[in-house]
Amino acid sequence: MTTSVEGVLSPSRSPVHETSLKVLAVIADEATHTLFSRVITSDELMLASDLAEGIALAESAAPDVAFIDVGLGEGAGLAMVHHLKALAPEATVFALATRAALEAGAHAVALGGAGLFLLPLGGDEVLNAVGSVRVRFAERALRIQLEQESARSARAAGWIARVAELADARDRNAAAQQLAELFVEATGAAAAAVYLTVGERSTELARAAISGPLDRAPAYGTEADILDFARREQLIVVPLALRKLAVGHLLLQKEPGRSSAFPSVRRPDSSSASGSSRRAPLLDGLVKLLATQATTALALLGERERSTGGAAMKDPATSAYSFAYYVDVAGREIDKARRYGRRFTIATIVIEPDAAAAPERPGELAFWRTTPPPPPSTLNPGQVAEHLLRAVRDTDILARVDENEFHLLMPETAGLEAHACHRRMLSRVAGSDKRAGYLPKGLLVGLATFPHDGQSLAQLLRIARLRADATKASIVHRIPQDRRSIGDIFSLLVRETPAAEGPLAISAPRALDASVADAALLATSVVRNALRGGAAFILVAHHDGLSLGAQVRTLLGTPREDVVVHALDLRSSPGCDDIEALCVLAEHGAYALVGRNQGGFVRGIHAADPLLADFLAERLGRAVGLRVFG
Repeated sequence: MTTSVEGVLSPSRSPVHETSLKVLAVIADEATHTLFSRVITSDELMLASDLAEGIALAESAAPDVAFIDVGLGEGAGLAMVHHLKALAPEATVFALATRAALEAGAHAVALGGAGLFLLPLGGDEVLNAVGSVRVRFAERALRIQLEQESARSARAAGWIARVAELADARDRNAAAQQLAELFVEATGAAAAAVYLTVGERSTELARAAISGPLDRAPAYGTEADILDFARREQLIVVPLALRKLAVGHLLLQKEPGRSSAFPSVRRPDSSSASGSSRRAPLLDGLVKLLATQATTALALLGERERSTGGAAMKDPATSAYSFAYYVDVAGREIDKARRYGRRFTIATIVIEPDAAAAPERPGELAFWRTTPPPPPSTLNPGQVAEHLLRAVRDTDILARVDENEFHLLMPETAGLEAHACHRRMLSRVAGSDKRAGYLPKGLLVGLATFPHDGQSLAQLLRIARLRADATKASIVHRIPQDRRSIGDIFSLLVRETPAAEGPLAISAPRALDASVADAALLATSVVRNALRGGAAFILVAHHDGLSLGAQVRTLLGTPREDVVVHALDLRSSPGCDDIEALCVLAEHGAYALVGRNQGGFVRGIHAADPLLADFLAERLGRAVGLRVFG
């Protein structure tokens, strides 16, 4: 049974004198009307001069107390006592009678009346009668309140006991999952997510557990990132902290339509750029108790994991490492890279089961398809992890972040080496499907290199994820990989460019229509930018006269050990006599250009797309019998 946070926090108790009653008086005497109006001031008074009016008032608003003149209507007032008890069973009815109607008053008490008053009335009699009813109402409300509090206390004792058991969980992630489910049950929230600090050096947070529909919650980020997400999604933030000890945050999503179900928890402040938040009143009652107890249990688990030297080093479902271990190693790698001026690269690998299993749209072709594909199947994260581990080096760290997301840390690896690893990963997964040699579109890979792309792990992960998402819009997904010449591929690229998804995406292709001289200047700018990062791979079409190849070779001058250049004469290849092309893979990005030189103007496409650069370089090399990638 669930309850809202108002239910688990200390309820307010209304004093007895604040209980307001509905008082009905049915009497024809004007002097008695005046008396009731003067005496009944703090309650709702309903006055009626005859029985019909009294019944109408009772039907519109059931009274708590009623005073009825039993002498009205030649005895009909007596019948109204019985009728009123049927209309308002909880009402307390007092009979009013003159001395001549005392017998009818006695009958009224026998029919369920609470007492008999002799007319004319005194003010004290009215006040005492209403006061006695008020006391009974207050006693009943207090009894119900105490029963509810007792039931809450019993439930609270169970929740407290469950929090105490968190310290016996397998690891912090398992404890976080139990905590998220417990808070959903205890507060009546629609969903909950638990973020914990990761690594001994890091104050950044990783999502350790989720319960309910919070799939958009980021897997990793700084405290400012997480609080900003909570602000955008209008989530409630419960700090998991005790004095100077802080282990993370708990995010709660309110049930739809509940405007203020959590009045005493921390709400992120959108005006704070540093991630600090506006403090609501201190957490009280059970919510604070559960949060502080959970903080202690999670801190204890963290110390236990560190003291046992990696109890949570491996992901239990795959051969990959845990994300906490990954962050710890990445922190040491960042320190070493900063100290000694070294580089390293991370890769974000995302599996999209829905995209992998979805049927192709008309005109859209599967990536790396060599035969007509069989009915598509969803990628299995465990199998993908095994293929990735075979493709990477022993020194690389593959970690599982989420159900369908992996991160790869490549120490001492610059951008070009990372591109080569990327190529091996794609080839390994592509070859894992024995029924057909194609890479499912549901596998997204993005790279980020220190220090070009970021100075912190959070920055690098953000860039890598953006680049992974950008590969969904790559035009390579629209190109068949077999039975096509360079001329056919060029025609397809030009035709598909206007229809490419995400025109504002990082890797979206753009149309190119420029003079050969302007295209050469563009190539010069691209190559100079690539050389700023050091090592580079360049493949360019070269022929006599003004061409991109001639411009690039002039720019490079003497050979450099860290720059690999392939200047290819494509004129002998069918359909390539007027092709201008440039493919660049650099430490901090990639670029591809292909077009036809028609009367001194180059018309084609260009894009900052590593998939397209790899694909074109491989196909252009194949056109002249050169294997450009080992």
